[in-house]
Amino acid sequence: MSDGMNPYEPPQQPVSDRGGPVERYEDVPWFRKSGFNSLMVVLGLCCGPFILAVCIILLTGDVYYNTYDDQGRLNRWSFANKVVAVIILVLQVLYFGAMALGSVV
Repeated sequence: MSDGMNPYEPPQQPVSDRGGPVERYEDVPWFRKSGFNSLMVVLGLCCGPFILAVCIILLTGDVYYNTYDDQGRLNRWSFANKVVAVIILVLQVLYFGAMALGSVV
């Protein structure tokens, strides 16, 4: 590829303006902040596309809290959140697949 991007490279942790890993909450992109994603989860309870967006955001990278751990790193949503995101996506795919085949009313 001419742009130097490798499509097979796994997603990278967000990078701050200084070029290193995210160390400050202000450097986290808005769509990776816990508050935004929590709102999307609540909206997703009544409208499916919002919850699907959160699942995709979570599975393509970390979602950050506005708190720090003992080493001074930003806290992130846990691995359990990613497991739940996969389960939700699988259930949604099965549901929409069944709808497309006419099995669900």
